[in-house]
Amino acid sequence: MTSLAVQSAFARFSNNVTVISECKDLVCLKSSNASTQDYYVIPEILHWEERATEWSGKPDKIEVKISIYDNLTLKELASTIISGKSKWATFGGDHPQDLLDEPISAYVRSLY
Repeated sequence: MTSLAVQSAFARFSNNVTVISECKDLVCLKSSNASTQDYYVIPEILHWEERATEWSGKPDKIEVKISIYDNLTLKELASTIISGKSKWATFGGDHPQDLLDEPISAYVRSLY
């Protein structure tokens, strides 16, 4: 779900965004068939906390690191940590993955 949120954000600005879900790091991406891509984007979940917010009052939380690398040099071009937490009254609708769309989209917009 994290990689799909990142893919969706980049797809607004690019016609060629591919998710390689079997890869979790730069070495795997470089050795895969992703060598035709200009950039590698690696999302990493740092913290994931799903809570029963409705009755506990404790919010869901998520923290994701997004690193962007140049395909040719493998140099890190950008990196950020995005975090979010749910509202107190979620009525069962918020989950950590629901907290990603807006902050990831805002970050990707800032890159363009």
